[in-house]
Amino acid sequence: MGRSVLLGIVAGLVALVWAAPALSQSPVVFVDDSTPARYNAALGTSLDATQNQFPCANALCGDPIINPAPEPDLSAASAALGDWLSNPPVFNANWSGAQAIPPSWDLNTETAIVYEIDAGRCGAQSVTGSFGVDNGIFVWVHGLSAFGALAPGGAIAGEYAVPLGNLPPGTNFVQILREDHGGLTGYSVQITGNVSACGSDDEDDDEDEDDEDDDHEHGDHEHGDHEHGDHEHGDHEHGDHEHGNHEHGDHEDRDR
Repeated sequence: MGRSVLLGIVAGLVALVWAAPALSQSPVVFVDDSTPARYNAALGTSLDATQNQFPCANALCGDPIINPAPEPDLSAASAALGDWLSNPPVFNANWSGAQAIPPSWDLNTETAIVYEIDAGRCGAQSVTGSFGVDNGIFVWVHGLSAFGALAPGGAIAGEYAVPLGNLPPGTNFVQILREDHGGLTGYSVQITGNVSACGSDDEDDDEDEDDEDDDHEHGDHEHGDHEHGDHEHGDHEHGDHEHGNHEHGDHEDRDR
């Protein structure tokens, strides 16, 4: 079996080894209740009664179930929020640095959160957010609305399972707005996704070296064939020369 064939088999086996983890890999947890994030508690009640997604305080305007809830108009809270839904977000003085996110907050108010997710050099697929909240929640990915809902009752982990799509390589931003209109507050989060394995720069270099080895071997093989052909050609001429001398000798004998 030629060396080039062996190299081809090895390359095929390496490709299978890389592909197998991507198919069977367990989801990675990017965010949970202990993940630090940017936090803004300066909204107060600025959004109350501005639209159905923000009922007035203490449920005096009702305690609705809206699922899904449309993307809200946040212009009434723009001074508090700043340009937080841009990509990347721009944070004003109301935003904290990365900190632990409190699971509860002041009654009847809204708060905002921005999580940074590192999807690695190959990105993340099938990303899902699992949320529990009392009362409402709105979710954006890179400033694009992904989900909204509100309901009575306490926060139950896994209350809402939200597909967040695929995330590109590098840093990604998931923005959250939490809503409350009376009673208690509460919040739970988990964001997971699949990170596919991808080749390293070292492997690319190895493949280039293998290609160079194949070319070198091919060149040596052709060089050997060429020399072999020249050798046979020389033997053939030598044989013809001897044959000519032999005939010349026979001719001289007949003349005598």
